[in-house]
Amino acid sequence: MKASRLLLLSMALSPAMLLGQKKEDLLSIQRDIADMTDRVKQLQKAFDEKIAALTALVQQSIDTSNKTSAAMVTMQHSVDQKMADQQVKLVTPLATMGAKVDEMSGDFRSVQTNVAELVRHLNTLDDKVKDISDAIRSLQAPPAAPPPAAGAAGTAAQQAPDACVGASVDLSYTTALGDYNGKKDDLALQEFHQYVKCFPQSANAPNAAYYVGQIYYRAEDWPNAVQAFDDVVEKFPTNPKTSEAAYYKAISLMKNKQRTDAGKEFKNFISNYPESTHVKEAHLHLRELGMEAAPRNRKN
Repeated sequence: MKASRLLLLSMALSPAMLLGQKKEDLLSIQRDIADMTDRVKQLQKAFDEKIAALTALVQQSIDTSNKTSAAMVTMQHSVDQKMADQQVKLVTPLATMGAKVDEMSGDFRSVQTNVAELVRHLNTLDDKVKDISDAIRSLQAPPAAPPPAAGAAGTAAQQAPDACVGASVDLSYTTALGDYNGKKDDLALQEFHQYVKCFPQSANAPNAAYYVGQIYYRAEDWPNAVQAFDDVVEKFPTNPKTSEAAYYKAISLMKNKQRTDAGKEFKNFISNYPESTHVKEAHLHLRELGMEAAPRNRKN
């Protein structure tokens, strides 16, 4: 009887107990869900904070990079400007200096030429003094020997030009030389030509032929000067005037723009007359013509 009552009581209480247990489980689940939701929120918040920090770092890096690029552009512009300024400051003075060096080189060549011309004039004066001395000695010399016999005189007259008949060897030369020194070039040229024709074997014949060349040279008649000086070299190869004639032949060729022939004659002159006072000038002229290198300075 008692057992039946207990059974009935248990059966009556079981639904209530089961319902209470379910409520407890539901509350536990709700608590777990709420706790999980809080954790998710915390994770989301931490993630957002980290994303924000990372975004700030990236933006900071971008800003730094932009500033660095701007600074590099500014620096490059400054460097380019300074290089352009330096180029202007350096190139212009260098160009000016180069022009001045070229100008000085031209002036130096001009000075060399002027010195050579001065030396030539001095040598010409020496030659004139010598010729005048020779003429004075000729005038002071004893009278000439008596004329040859009639037959011999007739033969000489037939061989000599008509203008040479009765001409004096000393007086003819002295007269021609006086006219030359007096700058009467046309008259002197005629007289020297006549002297060489009349007295080709006389002591002053080479001098007369040489002064023919000098008259052409003084008149800047370079082709005739070349021919006249060449005649001295060919007709009087052993005379003291020969070296002078060879030198002035080369000078006349150079002034006549015959550069190759002039260089050849200067080289022949140096080779044939190494003791001449014009050798140094000949070397200078060869360098002017670009046919000889300048001598190197020897180091001690």
